[in-house]
Amino acid sequence: MPAKLDEVDKTILEMLQDDARIAFRRIAEKVGVSEATIFVRVKKLIKRGVIRRFTAIVAPELVGKGLTAFVLINADPKMLQEVFDSLSKIEDIYEIYDVTGSYYAIVKIRTKDREHLKRIIDEIGVIEGVKSTETAIVLRSVKEETRIKIGAE
Repeated sequence: MPAKLDEVDKTILEMLQDDARIAFRRIAEKVGVSEATIFVRVKKLIKRGVIRRFTAIVAPELVGKGLTAFVLINADPKMLQEVFDSLSKIEDIYEIYDVTGSYYAIVKIRTKDREHLKRIIDEIGVIEGVKSTETAIVLRSVKEETRIKIGAE
């Protein structure tokens, strides 16, 4: 169920997504409340799970993770949780999605090169419960957005 957010909460979230290091004073000035109010609101947004964490967005190619691929996984439905648990332990898998359709899962991999990708695909392939995989190597990223648009309720 979506969290109930008023205009102050929405502005806080928008500004923090633009710059997680922004001073609460600047947010307070923008919305016309005290800095203490912003502090309390942010703490409540964290406690409610609306804000999961504060983080830096790193350029993968500049830290040796220039190859991105998506692997579609067909698995035994009875072993799906075990497959997810095993996938979660693989270092260069950054996202795992439980999906509908012809596949049971889609994972996003960021790694150094094709050789490392091959090793990861091989590691996925031997997980008990994995029946088959299909891999798509990303040629270029046309749009990759980390911000969540905070719309009207």
